Amino acid sequence: MQVEEYQPLSISRRHNVPNGATTHEDSEATYQPYHNTSYNASSYGPEKALPVPITASHAHSQNARSNPLSRFGKSFWTSRKVWPRIVYILTAFILVIIWVNVMLAFAEQEVKAQERNKNLNSTKGSDRQPRDLYMKGTLKKFDPIERALTVAWGLTYLDKDNTTLLPMGDSEGMSASYAIYRDVKVVNDDRPISDNLTAIIEASFGVSVEGRLGIDNVTQPPIAILGQHPFDSVDTSIDFQQAVEENPWKQPLFGYPFDEWAGSIVFAAVDKGLADMSNLSNSWALPLSGAVLSDSTLNWRMTLAVNNTCLFDGEFAGCELHLDFIGKRPDLVRFAAILAIIVNWLSTIGIFLLTSEAAIMGRLHILTETDIMGVCFTALFALPSVRVILPGAPDFGAIIDLIGIIPNIIIISICTTMMAISKVMTRRPKAE
Repeated sequence: MQVEEYQPLSISRRHNVPNGATTHEDSEATYQPYHNTSYNASSYGPEKALPVPITASHAHSQNARSNPLSRFGKSFWTSRKVWPRIVYILTAFILVIIWVNVMLAFAEQEVKAQERNKNLNSTKGSDRQPRDLYMKGTLKKFDPIERALTVAWGLTYLDKDNTTLLPMGDSEGMSASYAIYRDVKVVNDDRPISDNLTAIIEASFGVSVEGRLGIDNVTQPPIAILGQHPFDSVDTSIDFQQAVEENPWKQPLFGYPFDEWAGSIVFAAVDKGLADMSNLSNSWALPLSGAVLSDSTLNWRMTLAVNNTCLFDGEFAGCELHLDFIGKRPDLVRFAAILAIIVNWLSTIGIFLLTSEAAIMGRLHILTETDIMGVCFTALFALPSVRVILPGAPDFGAIIDLIGIIPNIIIISICTTMMAISKVMTRRPKAE
């Protein structure tokens, strides 16, 4: 059977004219893919199709780039591949929003904690009197290695509105010299005063020399003289220790991030002007009504409890200001530590499953098609580095290391060894 001859395809050609213009000539270039070619149907068989002649439109359609989905058109939005893409983009966006809101909640919680420390402590609102003296502390630094909290203290007084604290020395009428003592006991001072001095003191200050108080150690020097200027302050280092005994989860540093610390300090104040006039050192102790805290320490939350022994009724209990501090990790630190442990264990479990499927269940494509050795070695060095970036992380050896670091490294090391042995013992196919 003879196939009839295919006619040549005529395609117009563009030529350049010497003067630079372009014209289409009537001459045609002949494209003859099957010219003078005949085919024998018997060589192809009854079920085999004959070659298809190539036309200009066919060649153009083969060379043209297919664009089934117009950009952002109707076909784009109705395609099956679009909605999964939209779903994972929305999922990522929602996760980012959730993360930002969680961080903002932690920040708001920290602000509220600072506001609580600024509240007037120790005395009720109805018992407060204008010109009462308050200690105002500014948190500067907490060193968990030295177990010490550094606080800068200034002396303030209560304004007429009974809610606002103003620094001593801000005006001439509220400027005086007060000697501040630390960790002392206030007792009754029964040292005698001459009659002449008694008359001068009672006339000048309007106070009685009877029943006055003083520091138990008359040779104890003060830590500072405050009240003359608004910028007067003194730094104190407060020792901290374990707040809850016999609880490893709250043991300092070892129980990170659930460790709790406790520290205390005692203040007493003496009117230095009266003491100098009466020639009695450390006499004329006066009450400190309370204390407030300002500022914050990074990765730590300090709370203050105030006990003013001057307010005790009945038996004399001294007249000191006892301040008890409790130090804890904020919720943000605990959240980050727990999240790091979860991520470490998820990574460890994933590597363990891959190793088990490849080395034990014999799924060799994991060994050949997956760079599992690179994954194991990367995880072996990446997991310990995650701990380094944890906020306020202590030295290695805390309980978090025993739960979320050391066992993970051991498991991944075993998995790495098993994968290396499996790769060495795996035989390549003969075709290779």
